[in-house]
Amino acid sequence: MTSPIMPFTYSKHNQIRACLTTEGIRIKSQFQSRNDNDDPDDNDATGCLTCLSNNNKKSSSLAEDQFIIPNGTMIPFGRIISAKYLNKDKTIKSNGVKPIQKNQIHEHTSLLNHKKQNNISSSNDDSLYDDEDEDLDIEDEESSGCEELYIELTFVHPQGKDVVPTSLHLLMDPLPTEANLTSTTDLVSYIIDKSYENVRKDKSILIIINPFGGAGKAMNLFNEKIKPILDSSPFIHYELARTEYYQHAIDIARDMDITKFDTVACCSGDGIPNEVINGFYQRDDRTTVFNQVCVTQLPCGSGNAMSVSCHWTMNPSYSTLCLLKSVESRIDLMCCQQPSYVDKCPRLSFLSQTMGVIAESDINTEFIRWMGPIRFDIGVAFNIFQFKKYPCDLYVKYAAKTKKQLNIHYVQNKSKAQLLFTPATSQLSISNMNNNIPNSQEQFPISDNDLKIKYSIKDPIPSDWEKIDSEVTDNLSIFYTGKMPYMAKDVKFFPAALPADGTIDMVLTDNRTPIHKITPILLSLDKGTHVLEPEVIHSKVLAYRLIPKIENTVISVDGENFPLEPLQVEVIPGLLKTLLRNGSYVDTEFDSMG
Repeated sequence: MTSPIMPFTYSKHNQIRACLTTEGIRIKSQFQSRNDNDDPDDNDATGCLTCLSNNNKKSSSLAEDQFIIPNGTMIPFGRIISAKYLNKDKTIKSNGVKPIQKNQIHEHTSLLNHKKQNNISSSNDDSLYDDEDEDLDIEDEESSGCEELYIELTFVHPQGKDVVPTSLHLLMDPLPTEANLTSTTDLVSYIIDKSYENVRKDKSILIIINPFGGAGKAMNLFNEKIKPILDSSPFIHYELARTEYYQHAIDIARDMDITKFDTVACCSGDGIPNEVINGFYQRDDRTTVFNQVCVTQLPCGSGNAMSVSCHWTMNPSYSTLCLLKSVESRIDLMCCQQPSYVDKCPRLSFLSQTMGVIAESDINTEFIRWMGPIRFDIGVAFNIFQFKKYPCDLYVKYAAKTKKQLNIHYVQNKSKAQLLFTPATSQLSISNMNNNIPNSQEQFPISDNDLKIKYSIKDPIPSDWEKIDSEVTDNLSIFYTGKMPYMAKDVKFFPAALPADGTIDMVLTDNRTPIHKITPILLSLDKGTHVLEPEVIHSKVLAYRLIPKIENTVISVDGENFPLEPLQVEVIPGLLKTLLRNGSYVDTEFDSMG
């Protein structure tokens, strides 16, 4: 049997008692800030600050700056944005806040003893409220006379489908004695270091907004869901640039001052990130740019594959939190060559290239873009069930030809990535933590040689490339290659894609596949298990050349219409710096499929 979590009313006119834990900051039992009108059994009125879902029902009787918090609430370091002292001498006395009285301590001690004797927990989650730790806190307060520290904590918490920034005034217990801390460790510095462990917290960001993105809602999404979180951080400086014409972001990225910005955040769909990386590629100092500037996406468009793959979310507010908290990592890009533009400048792709059903389903449904992502599903079904075919010649340089070889490649390279980007936080002390960020730029800077193209579309097919069986390519239904696991919110098309394994995932299907076998393939795209079907050819390649043998179709690269002519693509390993939540793509569970 457990007792209910006791809620209390908070406003900035009272202070909350709290203590530091290994996971974050825990709200403690309150003796003076409890409002007599609060109903301790009104658990529906409590808003949990720790979970992703939220059933907060704010009481109409509360003032605008008041809300209900349950005792034992944990504010994890991953949600904390900043902290600062509110009292100059770092003690509660300078603010005239009345210290806790001994009779209150004794009362609380008796309550704890009663709970221990009756095996009662203070929370449904014992990790949020540790009675033994609480007893130690009280003993320190009573016997040692330690004065508490008065801080303002800024963090994000769930509200509806979003996370929103909030500030609390907290009376903090003294910094706990731990093996890696010293008596001179500063509490606020400790909180900030733990909140940005292995993450670069100071960022200067150029935010590029496509005002027409997301059916014209991009600017509203920025103002309502993104800007409040950015403005709540003292470590973030940002400026806005609005695109005014097609491929304007290429010009912005090509001309931007890289001494002023270290991050470009694209408030858009997937088109603007493509333009930014191509603007970088056209610069004379492109090697320096790719070494210094990080590119990420804040999802405000109809297609947000970069955000769902890298930030694990399609929500702009959660993605903004990832902008503040994610690990800088290098990912592969793909270099595209076609006869019509190769002499001027090849083009970079971060997401995908496709011809056939997928390309037509994307490009040819632009007129119903107002329908959102469902337009793509409609297009795929329409083309698949017409049994259309898109004949071509296809030459590839394999990295993993069979599905068995691909599985081995995936497991090996995923393990390498985990070893590379897993933060060794237990080996870092507070004093040197920010100097030991496992930053990919410092570990793996690229050179001019890394940007050189290995294969030219003007040259004959290299001798070590293989031609895919014409029985397949003359009856091609889907040709799709990509570098990120998700192509849309519920389309896990490349579940074996990895950020920096140096390969491109390739998926092919044959239009002669019977309808009863096509249907389960289409229905499993959200799970990514379509690649396990025997009718689906799934491999990893280092480069390929596609030569269309049809005149009435389209080629799409990163969702943009490209010329219908021979296309050659190769990987440029580790070229782009981006932000990955936990240093990896969203987990597709590919290694546990089948």
